[in-house]
Amino acid sequence: MTSKKIIERLNQQDWFVKCETAHEVALVLNACLDADLIWFSGRKASKFAPELSTSPIFIAKQHHLFKKRIGHTSCASFCKCENITDWFFEELRK
Repeated sequence: MTSKKIIERLNQQDWFVKCETAHEVALVLNACLDADLIWFSGRKASKFAPELSTSPIFIAKQHHLFKKRIGHTSCASFCKCENITDWFFEELRK
């Protein structure tokens, strides 16, 4: 179960989380699922995982995406928003 604090932050705009492993991707996607966020394509967060052949993967929620949608990229320059990676994984440990 994802904490209310994490869900509230994920529902805000302009953030990204850098994922180095499939486990980190799963943690982010599970939290996004709990926050009722879906992929830009419309799929549930839990139904699609980005290809990890090129790591890291950046999962982002940006203002140009729809209100409840996330996207991903392997290019950090795409993510012109706040890096919440350290905060996110630290909050999960609490």
